[in-house]
Amino acid sequence: MMDWDNSVFDRAFDAVGIRVPVRRLVGNTPGPEFRARFDRPQELVLDGLVHTTDYAIECTSADVQPPLADADVLQIEVRRGVFERYRVNQEPLVQGDGHWTRATLERLP
Repeated sequence: MMDWDNSVFDRAFDAVGIRVPVRRLVGNTPGPEFRARFDRPQELVLDGLVHTTDYAIECTSADVQPPLADADVLQIEVRRGVFERYRVNQEPLVQGDGHWTRATLERLP
């Protein structure tokens, strides 16, 4: 029996543009880029069937080392080439089997 590979979802999400570039800031210096699904308040997702209510990202846990932590500051691409800053506002949660991590955010000025 073959083990399930969750990365098939990551590749599918990237193929249709669901995940965006994210960089953790250390001081004002961006760290390595990773990709994440970015939820924004009042954003319609799933063809208008769902409204999101908080800023949040969901990323592949192994792509972010060290793991995301409360108070990390991130640059997230909100439009092609346009990045905004967000702060992780509580301890991120590992989802399901640990493949993904979800972090809620607050937007920074």
